[in-house]
Amino acid sequence: MARSVGSGFFSRHDEFAVNPNQTPTQVSASTRPALLGIWRLGREIHSGRTSELTLAQPADAEGSPRWDYVLKRAVDTTNNAENVRQIVQFAAASEKVSNPNLVPVLDASATGTSPYLVTPLIEGVTLQESLAGVAKPLPVALWITRQIAQALTALHATGWIHGDVKPENTIVGPRGHVTVIDLGFASQIHRVDSSQFRGTPEYAAPEVMKGNMAAMPAADVFSLGRILWKCLTHIELANDVVLAPVAQLVEEMVSEDPSSRPSAADVTERLLRLEIDTLGHHIGPSPSIHRGTGNVRRAA
Repeated sequence: MARSVGSGFFSRHDEFAVNPNQTPTQVSASTRPALLGIWRLGREIHSGRTSELTLAQPADAEGSPRWDYVLKRAVDTTNNAENVRQIVQFAAASEKVSNPNLVPVLDASATGTSPYLVTPLIEGVTLQESLAGVAKPLPVALWITRQIAQALTALHATGWIHGDVKPENTIVGPRGHVTVIDLGFASQIHRVDSSQFRGTPEYAAPEVMKGNMAAMPAADVFSLGRILWKCLTHIELANDVVLAPVAQLVEEMVSEDPSSRPSAADVTERLLRLEIDTLGHHIGPSPSIHRGTGNVRRAA
C-alpha cells in the first residue's frame, strides 16, 4: 500500500552533510514555532542534523484536518552555516524550473533564525523501498529511470545540477509517477563550491569524489546510470537480446570519463526507445530468458 511520504522526504542527504557518525539533533516541540511565515506547523515527521520536517497548512486554515504540505526548516543555524546553505540551494535551484518529475518549492525564506522552504506532501514510497518489493518488468524499470532523466534534463537546462541523485531521493507514486526530491546539494553548472564532499558515495561520480571539481551535468548522469543498474538487478526475467542495449547505455552513463557520458536529454530519448522495444518483448517474450543482472554488473 502506498503511503504519504514522511520520514524519508528530503531527509536522506543528512547521511553525509556533516559527520556520518554524529547523533541526529532532536528538536523539541517547545522550540518549534506554531507559525512560520504564512504556514501553520503540524506534526513533526523527521528531525535530523541539518533540518526538521513538519507537516504544514496555510495559517488561515486553522481547524482544517488537511495537512497537504511539508515545511523543511534548517536547525542549528548559528553553529552550522551548511544547514542554511542547503535550504538556500534547494530553493534557488527550484526557482526557474518547472517539471512534473521534479518537486516544486512553493515558498521559501532564508531570513530570520529559521530558514525554511515548503513543498507539497507527495504520496508514494522511495525508489529504494520500491526496489525492495516485487521484481518489476523491464519496461517499468526503464520508465521509472526515464522519468528521473526527464527531471534532470529540465534542471540542467536551467544551469543547475542535482548533486545527490539516488533512489532515496526519488519518490514513486501509487500509479508509477516519479518525483525527484531534495535539491539541498544542488550546484550551479561550472561552479566549484568547496573541497567538501557533498553527496552519497555509492552514487557519486569519480570526479565528484576527488573534490574541487566544477559542477557538471555528467555527474548527475553517472548517478542515474548507477540507479539504472540497480533497477536492472531487481527486474523480472528478460532475454539477453533485450538487455544488451540497456547494458550498453549503462556502461556509457557510468564511464570514468565525464565527457564520454551522454547528456540527460540523450538518456531520456534512448530510454524511451528502449521502453517501446522492451515492451514488445515483454508482451511476447522469446523462449530464451535470463535474469537481468548478468549483462550489467560489470558496467556499474
